[in-house]
Amino acid sequence: MTRAPAVSQALRISPVALAQKVAQQLDRHRNGNPYPVMVVSAEPEWPHDPVLLLPGGRQARVVPCVSPLAVWEHLVAERNDEVLVLLTDIPESALGHGVRSRIFRQQVIGLEPWGLVVDAFGAQVPDTALESERWAGQALLDAMPPGGWPRLTTRVLTRDVALRHLASVRLGLDRWGAGADDLDVTALLRWSVEPGAVEAFELLRQEERDGLVRWLVEQFGRPARALFALVDAGRGADALPLGLVCDGLWTSDNPDAVRAQGRIDQYFGKLDDDAAVRALAEVAMQVVGGLLADRDADLRRQGHAVLDRAEQLLLLFNAVGSAGHSRILRTSFTQRLRDAGAALVAGLADPTDPRLDVAVDSLAGHRLAEAEAERVRRVQMAQRLVRWLRTPIEPPASVADGVQRQIAEWGWVDLALNHVWAGEDVHPELQQAFRAVHDRAQQRRRDLDAAFANRLAAWATAGPGNDGDLLTVENLLPRVIDPLVRTHRPVLLVVLDGMSAAVAIELADELSQHWVEYDPLAREGNGRRRGIAAALPTLTAVSRTSLFAGALRAGTQATEQQVFKQGRWGDDARIFHKGPARGGAGEVISGDLTDALAGPARLVAVVINTVDDSLAHGREGEEAGWQLNDLGVLRSLLDLARNAGRAVVITSDHGHVLERGGEHVRAADAASARHRTGPGPADHGEVELSGPRVVAEENRIIALWDALRRYRPSKAGYHGGASLAEVTIPLLAYLPPYADEVPQGWAPVESRPPEWWAASAAAVKVAPAPVSPAKPRRKAPVVAGDALFDVPEMPPMPGATSAVGGIDLVNVLLGTELFKAQHGLTPRKVDLKKIEAAMRALLEAKGVLSAAVLAQRAGELPARAVGFVNTLQRIFNIDNYPVLSLIDDARTVRLDVALLRTQFGLPDGTA
Repeated sequence: MTRAPAVSQALRISPVALAQKVAQQLDRHRNGNPYPVMVVSAEPEWPHDPVLLLPGGRQARVVPCVSPLAVWEHLVAERNDEVLVLLTDIPESALGHGVRSRIFRQQVIGLEPWGLVVDAFGAQVPDTALESERWAGQALLDAMPPGGWPRLTTRVLTRDVALRHLASVRLGLDRWGAGADDLDVTALLRWSVEPGAVEAFELLRQEERDGLVRWLVEQFGRPARALFALVDAGRGADALPLGLVCDGLWTSDNPDAVRAQGRIDQYFGKLDDDAAVRALAEVAMQVVGGLLADRDADLRRQGHAVLDRAEQLLLLFNAVGSAGHSRILRTSFTQRLRDAGAALVAGLADPTDPRLDVAVDSLAGHRLAEAEAERVRRVQMAQRLVRWLRTPIEPPASVADGVQRQIAEWGWVDLALNHVWAGEDVHPELQQAFRAVHDRAQQRRRDLDAAFANRLAAWATAGPGNDGDLLTVENLLPRVIDPLVRTHRPVLLVVLDGMSAAVAIELADELSQHWVEYDPLAREGNGRRRGIAAALPTLTAVSRTSLFAGALRAGTQATEQQVFKQGRWGDDARIFHKGPARGGAGEVISGDLTDALAGPARLVAVVINTVDDSLAHGREGEEAGWQLNDLGVLRSLLDLARNAGRAVVITSDHGHVLERGGEHVRAADAASARHRTGPGPADHGEVELSGPRVVAEENRIIALWDALRRYRPSKAGYHGGASLAEVTIPLLAYLPPYADEVPQGWAPVESRPPEWWAASAAAVKVAPAPVSPAKPRRKAPVVAGDALFDVPEMPPMPGATSAVGGIDLVNVLLGTELFKAQHGLTPRKVDLKKIEAAMRALLEAKGVLSAAVLAQRAGELPARAVGFVNTLQRIFNIDNYPVLSLIDDARTVRLDVALLRTQFGLPDGTA
């Protein structure tokens, strides 16, 4: 019988481990020869670079020797100045005395794996659990990184520490910047989708691979068991997408899903553990959700690639129709879009149908909602319009009433209409729903515009002096800017030509991150955002010139420059239009404008034409919404104004309406896209405006109030007409959050969207079922009277009370022993009246209020708002329970009323 050749038991050693061993021997046994011949007992194979760099700059040459003769030949051969390291598995006794006498220490240097490993980690001994993993010693030597293993501060190298570092290297966690401390079950699943990662793992020696799998399953449980079952079945690269599929199917019990589960079970090979599959699905959701939300574009692409593969697996398992419960798959996102579309249509037909909020919340809760943010936002805008259509509404009682309600509510409607009009490019069901919602809401807006036009006709006839409390464009400078200048407060006035109420809503929301909005006409009342009535016709040549002139008149840019220089703001006051404001190459704004803002000028005015220009060139026709970065040099101007300590007032000269598939009405006497000057009577969609407020020949025009009609060829948008969106000018006034001096009469704006914008369906009053509106017809103007210019008193908002069941909740709170004790413990005593005012304001605002507004209500300076809230938190946040929270980067205060009641033992009820 032929004897099988003996298998060498010599240790295989890596370059890093060998360099460590050679350097250690040379340091411990100095014999005067800096370049000895060292024979090391190791596997006589060396597929690496023969030159080995040692610490201290010396080099070693590594040569494998399979026989005593080979060792002898290298001993007697000429050598350079280098350490010669001979690797051999020949027993020391077989080398002979002559060979041993010529080698380092006259002996073969033995290698013991645990000694090398422990030394590499800077420890002294391995624990018994690590030594019992016989496969791990060789594996730790093979996998040693170029820089060696990390040095530990402990004497004992434990099993879990060593194997965690080994797994980190074998799984290649460093490819995405992770290390041994980051090894967890999510890292395992991320590893599985790295190109070639599973294939590289399968090339490890069977003993090492099995040992690592045992340890990883021991550490990370069922998800790891499911993952390596897929690896054993040759499907490890599908673990992450398959987990997403399982998440969708294992949350459904319909027969098709159950059958698909059976097919997927076979995909896992020998695994028979339903709980492991569910655990894998949960972790897969976390991993892919993180990839999709990551700032790194490559990681987001990887996440979408996983989703693509998951959709392929759905087809493979014939499970597309069963994945509607998935929280992340594209199939389920599409289904939720369809459900939202159906719910929108149902909500239009039946105001009591509860499905809309459920469907939209389900869509927004999907993991793809962030990646599909604009699509989800448009659905939410349509949802808001359906809510608005459900609410009862009265037509404007006066021009003042109409302008203020355009700012407070109907501008939000216009904003939502703009987003819904932008539409949906893929899903027909959603397209149809958007169209139905848009058309219904647009018709309601047209009815309001028709009513407003009648009020506007009477108001124009009455002329200046009959405006009541309404701010008009020609009165902006004397009523808002002049008082500031007289108090020596430097001002930046920005005229954002063409800005409508809808544009102002989005702009103000973004500015609230770094500025505090104020009402410059609040006097002693609470602050609110105000509207201004434009001059008629609502054109730049009329309304902007009237703004700068402080009187109703028409003119050009040159006229504005002339009247501005004649103003009462000092010789250094400056006005900048589009050309002079723009800088040259490498400059955002001109040096003259920069110097003016930084200088002593009490008033610097800048005209920005971005919005108005877009109406001619089509910017708003393509996409909805405006951001600060869209508005020319505004961001840079605000930064300069902040540095110079200027108050900022942002306004416009008129608003605009957008092209929404309207009708081109041919008129020979058209003076603009939205008004004409001929003698003919007003027709459908028109109103005759005459009187002192009309800056035109004979003080008379005929203007379109219907946003769907125009006199000139199609553009992106128009102005010059009599609709609410054109006549209403937003007024935004700002100070930095740290401003320690607030102008007299200014109060922070309590910026609150309409109730239907964010409220749940149950909280919104439902109007009677809508009746199909009749075709708009021309009505006779109403007769002006005392009530024409009065703004009706707004009813209190639901829940705006601090009383519960007849008991004053704030009084009860302030009377509790716990409150008194907490108040007594504060380092700086806060006036009880301030605490009372703050809590009442929060309760009236349903628990959410701007920090600046809260401070103002309590009698604190807005600059101290955050400090004031921090003091309140010391009183109310007992044991760190967040009764009071600062959110939105400390811009907003939130009161948890339920937690307040629990902490202080207050009576139940609705506050």
